[in-house]
Amino acid sequence: MSAVSVDTSQALPVPVPPATRYRSIRVTRGHVVAVLLATLVTSVLDLAYLFDKLGKPGIWKIIAFEPIVSLLIFTSALLAWLVVAAEPSGRTRWSMLVAASVVSAALTAAVTMPIASAVGIDQVWQALMEKTKPMPPEWLRFIGNTVHLSIYAFLFIVAAQNVRQRSATQRAVLSAQRAQATIAREVLEARLIAMQAQVEPRFLFDSLVDIETLYRKDAPQAAEDLDRLITYLRVALPRLREAGSTIEAEIDLVKAYLAVVTSLHAGRPALSVTLPNDCRPARFYPMLFLPLVQRAVRQPSGEPPASIRVGISRIDNQVVTVLRFDDAAGCADDAELARVRERLAGLYGGAASLECLERDGMVQLTMRVPAAAGPDS
Repeated sequence: MSAVSVDTSQALPVPVPPATRYRSIRVTRGHVVAVLLATLVTSVLDLAYLFDKLGKPGIWKIIAFEPIVSLLIFTSALLAWLVVAAEPSGRTRWSMLVAASVVSAALTAAVTMPIASAVGIDQVWQALMEKTKPMPPEWLRFIGNTVHLSIYAFLFIVAAQNVRQRSATQRAVLSAQRAQATIAREVLEARLIAMQAQVEPRFLFDSLVDIETLYRKDAPQAAEDLDRLITYLRVALPRLREAGSTIEAEIDLVKAYLAVVTSLHAGRPALSVTLPNDCRPARFYPMLFLPLVQRAVRQPSGEPPASIRVGISRIDNQVVTVLRFDDAAGCADDAELARVRERLAGLYGGAASLECLERDGMVQLTMRVPAAAGPDS
């Protein structure tokens, strides 16, 4: 069985209106399965119809011949449908579907009627139906067979058309959903790009006030603190123009941030980072980890925790980031945790997670994201 196709590969200088476009059409495995299934169903129905005549002479000849007729009518109906299925929607398409049914039925009748006469199917059928009148003329039997087979062909074509339209609708819905998800992801990434240069107004204001106060007491120390704040701003602000980040870059941002915090709070918190070399270039979206560190620093007592420990590892196809710090109730749900979880869901769907665990006065925040190469790798 060969494929039927309409070639539209040649480029045209003028765009072709949608109503005149044809798609490439071909016979697929699903089409073959549909023909065989339809043939099987009709054969079973014919067998059930002739069940009470199984003991009569010649019955097995008819039982063997009927599947051949079914296979021919459904095959020809399929090929005819493939030719006209690419027609524009509307009355034109349905008119051509009806015409395809009649043509395929006529072709099947033209092929099977001489075979039936040659092997004596007509005489056996006359005897089984106990008809005593002479057989009608050839042309009249041809019309009757064509009408009879047209019903089968039309039902098959209508079913195929409905399946095709449903599949096209499902593909359109899935395409729209993917496009919507892509747009939502791009919007979220754009928000993250804008947020990664975020400098907390309160943090910046408090730092400047503390540095100004320190200048009256210890000008050299205040100058060093101001240098650390400038370093943090130099790390954070240029990222407004960057489209992505890496784990190493985000850890550098955390270090610059905590350098300012520790200089203003007598060395608190002490930072410890474990970052294997294989994790350094891994892609990591901005504004996922720094907000958790900022949250750890902002404790109800007003003093940062004594220590913050960061451990990063790669487990299977995930990058696992663990943040530990002193806090008796650091897992209470708040807006910051909710925002980070929202960003994770928007960027990774269900493939990323953020878990919080409290134990012995310590808080452990564990973030899992899919491992991916960095933007420059």
